Amino acid sequence: MRTLITNLKGQCLFNVSMKTQVEGLILLSDKHHRKTELDKFIKGGEIIIDTEDPVEICEKIAEIINGAKKHGEIFIACGGDGLGYLINFVANKEGVNAIFTCYNEKIIRIPVLKLDLSKTRLNILKFLSSEDLTAMEIGEKANISRAMVYKHLAGLMDMGLVEKSRFFEKFAITEAGKVAVI
Repeated sequence: MRTLITNLKGQCLFNVSMKTQVEGLILLSDKHHRKTELDKFIKGGEIIIDTEDPVEICEKIAEIINGAKKHGEIFIACGGDGLGYLINFVANKEGVNAIFTCYNEKIIRIPVLKLDLSKTRLNILKFLSSEDLTAMEIGEKANISRAMVYKHLAGLMDMGLVEKSRFFEKFAITEAGKVAVI
């Protein structure tokens, strides 16, 4: 089964539905969604995202994508609003079959990208998701040298996933880092 997960509305939703020829549709919207006339002709389920916390939104989107993956191919179509950006990010992270966007009612397929995080860097993010840690504490948990910890932390800080903590010599995960470990 081919499923389209989207936040698109109106003509863009209709156009991408025709282009992808999907059998299932999951429409994601926030609580401010207004239906259009074309939305009535698209059959599928609608899921209202009723939180404004970006991490919770990404967790919900990941859950929806992974649930739909059990039934076949997943296509994502997202528009340029706040929810659309998060859908796009999670789709890239979770690995879907194709991602589309709409520009001036024209459907454009965009490449699926990968978040380049090594297993060690992902582990560091997971450690920091529960508490702020010093480089020494991270090294002990990850079983790597302090020099390697600083190398990984520098890379994670360049990506905007980790920052210096308010606490002396500690490091903290950023909102972007929290989203990356979902």
